[in-house]
Amino acid sequence: MNPITNEEMADTLNGLVKINNDRMTGYQQVATEIDDTSLRVVFENMVNESVNFAENLGAYVRDFGGTPVTGGTLAGTIHQGWINVKDALVGNNREAMLESCEFGDKAAIEAYETALATDAITQNSELKTVLNGQKSSITQSLQVIKSISRSKTATNTQAERQTLGNTY
Repeated sequence: MNPITNEEMADTLNGLVKINNDRMTGYQQVATEIDDTSLRVVFENMVNESVNFAENLGAYVRDFGGTPVTGGTLAGTIHQGWINVKDALVGNNREAMLESCEFGDKAAIEAYETALATDAITQNSELKTVLNGQKSSITQSLQVIKSISRSKTATNTQAERQTLGNTY
């Protein structure tokens, strides 16, 4: 097994910073545009979650001698998924917006799984624990989005209020 360089570690972590930046931007768009106050609170919490994750990962990037990225992904499916959020908002399509949020969180989880499978992470128990915790939180957020999506009726249904009340 080859030794992991600090540059490789910083690059792996910066990839996750980018994904969290995309996630933050997507949820910010949704939170500012949506009329439903309960959902806005949920999305604002997801924004804060992503900000915290990106800042935490950025500190590790610096520890490995790198510079944390400030933007998101420039291309690829993750960025495109969050662009679809904006399109859903313009059309005021709640279902499409939630589907885009779901897509973005699924892509984020996949990125974490990929990072967790790298030698750079598997050999560092502290980072492995941090990334597993962040992935778990994103998975919980995804479950909230899925629960809200399943309540296909108008906003603030009883099931949705229960989900929102139990989560945030």
